[in-house]
Amino acid sequence: MALPTQLATAALYTPTRVCWASRDLDAVHYAPGRAFPRVKILGADERAPVSGPSNGDAAAALRAAFVHAGVLLADGAERLTPADRRALRAALSSDPETGIERFAALGLRWTTAALRDLGTLEPSGDALRRRMRVFAAPLPEAYAETASPKRGGATWIAIGEAFGAWSAGEVAVTPDLAAVLRALAGGHPPHSVADADALGWEVVPSLRMMPLRTPTLPPATHTNAFLVGSRDAVLVEPASPYPDEIERVVQWVAAAAERGVRPSAIVATHHHPDHIGGATALAERLGLPLWGHRLTAERLRGEVRFDRLLEDAETIELDGPEPLAFELVHTPGHAPGHLCLHERHSGAMIAGDMVAGVGTILVEPVDGDMTEYLASLRRMADREPSLLLPAHGGVIAGTDACLTHYREHRLMRERRVYDAFFALGRVAAVDDAVPLAYDDTPKAAWPLAKHALAAHLIKLEREGYVERVEGGWRVAPGSTRPPSSHPPPASPA
Repeated sequence: MALPTQLATAALYTPTRVCWASRDLDAVHYAPGRAFPRVKILGADERAPVSGPSNGDAAAALRAAFVHAGVLLADGAERLTPADRRALRAALSSDPETGIERFAALGLRWTTAALRDLGTLEPSGDALRRRMRVFAAPLPEAYAETASPKRGGATWIAIGEAFGAWSAGEVAVTPDLAAVLRALAGGHPPHSVADADALGWEVVPSLRMMPLRTPTLPPATHTNAFLVGSRDAVLVEPASPYPDEIERVVQWVAAAAERGVRPSAIVATHHHPDHIGGATALAERLGLPLWGHRLTAERLRGEVRFDRLLEDAETIELDGPEPLAFELVHTPGHAPGHLCLHERHSGAMIAGDMVAGVGTILVEPVDGDMTEYLASLRRMADREPSLLLPAHGGVIAGTDACLTHYREHRLMRERRVYDAFFALGRVAAVDDAVPLAYDDTPKAAWPLAKHALAAHLIKLEREGYVERVEGGWRVAPGSTRPPSSHPPPASPA
């Protein structure tokens, strides 16, 4: 029996159109992604009457098609009045268990034979957290005209238009939707979603993402690696030091080579262990040179050998059936040699550790610089990326909202740091200020918060808000609170 936390999804398509829904997803952050209609698989789906193979997962997928897209693939559906259909759809939507009982009482049976089983997507890294069974339903063109998808949150769109929006980075799509769109746009029926696991999530055409288990900071457990290019290619983020994960990458590259995609280099975004852990092993196993920023190479001198030093504004051109071109953007702040890679055609930006789809970004005084970090967020925003592809977590759509949030969050925390020392009213150590400046943060995070607070103090010192003295820090005499929408407190005595 299927677990209730699993999902079933129905890929509904006609010869010219596909049905997708705009919804909040675990794998997409800051804006809704596009996905096929999906529901949780319930125990009642196992008991639902079917005509065809008895399969609770398939029954759930057909329930999703009706609830979200108005497509009722059931024997006996032709006997229903419009009022019956509306009442059944409302029941299945508001109370699925009762709705399934009503479905059976109406003498209906799900037409499971109408579905093609495309396989199961397994949980992957920190983005896609639940197993999902994927089915496809090829439908006559009339379904796009007669169904009422908008009432259920789904819409029909021309296959070419959907593929174009995906290619331009205008929408973030789930791995199963990407695999189906790729097949349909090529004139082929979808046959499997296995590529989404074996070859990585194709975030935009020819840009694939695969999470690798790494020794990273919680709550993240993985670092995303990227294999980009449709013929000429590069591998970005040689992240994992673990032999089994390194072997996964080797097999990933081998599978890509069978499709004519051959990487010529490995690119590191920066020098932290959860981004560079497999660099030497992969360079040797794959016979590829390692590229990175000059400051990254300096941090790793004597540990990792770099074959080419990359600089800001360089472009990596990747020719092939779907050409890609990545502008390198030097974004120090989290790490001195940090690079983002902005793809010219889709607008997608491989963002490394500048933002995150899970957890937060640590800026600390040893490798980081809060002033530079804020300036780098601005540089990223100025390029207006369509999607942000972070090292940890899923895809980030709504990039302007994301980058604005990161900047405003840091400035908010900066004001709280100032307020903490103002409230203490004396020379105080970093440890004294953490409980005040981070009282909205779980205590378990305070050891890391201590490092971020120190980075904020260095920035505030440069700007004249605080000063370092023997024994710690204090508010600079005569200073006012850093700019905000709130009036500053009176200066301390």
